[in-house]
Amino acid sequence: MAGSTDVGSVLAALMLFGLLGLVGQGIRAVVGLKNAGALKSTTPSEQSVFSAAYLFVSLMIGFIAGVLAGIALKLQNLTTIGPDNWKVLLGIIGSGYIGADFVENTMNLVIPGTQPAVPKPVPISVPAAAVPSAPTPQPQALVSPAPPRPDDGSASLTAAMRIVCPQVKTAVWVPALIPAFAKFDLMSNQRRAAAIGQFLVEAGPGFNEIVENLNYSAERASQVFHTIFPTPADAAPYVGNAQRFANHVYANRNGNGDEASGDGYLFRGRGLIQLTGRKEYTDFGRTINKTAEDAAAYCESTEGAAVSACWYLASRGCLPFADSWDIDEITLRVNGRAMEGAEQRRAYSNSMLKHLGGALVA
Repeated sequence: MAGSTDVGSVLAALMLFGLLGLVGQGIRAVVGLKNAGALKSTTPSEQSVFSAAYLFVSLMIGFIAGVLAGIALKLQNLTTIGPDNWKVLLGIIGSGYIGADFVENTMNLVIPGTQPAVPKPVPISVPAAAVPSAPTPQPQALVSPAPPRPDDGSASLTAAMRIVCPQVKTAVWVPALIPAFAKFDLMSNQRRAAAIGQFLVEAGPGFNEIVENLNYSAERASQVFHTIFPTPADAAPYVGNAQRFANHVYANRNGNGDEASGDGYLFRGRGLIQLTGRKEYTDFGRTINKTAEDAAAYCESTEGAAVSACWYLASRGCLPFADSWDIDEITLRVNGRAMEGAEQRRAYSNSMLKHLGGALVA
């Protein structure tokens, strides 16, 4: 540019400054649009709105900022700026980029409404029927708690037997004993303890002998069946053959037929109390609606062994003696005058009563 300061030169310089400011503001607009695209919201109400009018106003503000920056260089320097003064030119562009904020804010104060309004999103009305309503909570049905099961004594019987006779499988025998006790009125601790004391001798300490063991030696056979086998030599021909032995010793006894009938072996001892003979099986069978033969087979089951034993104690009048704690009288009615294992029966009965929580009767 020439060095004169005539009016034409001044206007030309101001125009240059305005264009440089406009360039700075244009750069700012490009950068702003790029950022707006990168940060665009996913919802329509938050998207940036592009306005051509607003861009034009912004460029004009940049133009004004450039002119003001030029005036700040003093009028006397306006005509001395040329392409060699590239630093000054960059400064004018920067004033257009940065100085537009000042001019814009000033114009907003002086001329209200120059800031373009961003349209608000129009609310979309949805018919009430289209809006899913929250499910109405349904009242929960009141479930009555299950009534407590009556105490049938299973827990106490199991605990006591595990101490007194640990060889007995209580998981097998207690479920069979409890209903049998109830059926024949063995409900008190004394009656149950007295019964278990007899069972542990008659069927063994593990209740494993619910069918009579006929494996006798000659000496033992002579002791148990002395009237039939006065000496071991008399018993010797029968030992080792359970069927022949039973048919011989039980012939014509307890309702059995003669030795040839086979009743002795068919109706040999069974159950926890060892019912023996056709008569006892017949009597028991009437109670459970079975024949003597079917009753004998039933007694070989866990249930039948328990039921038949409780039936025997009740039918032979043993329960009142359990109430008075006369264990020896019960033993006499179960085993006869031999009273085998009387001391052991008393010990078992006393221990069971103690662990069932009952008091010993003097």
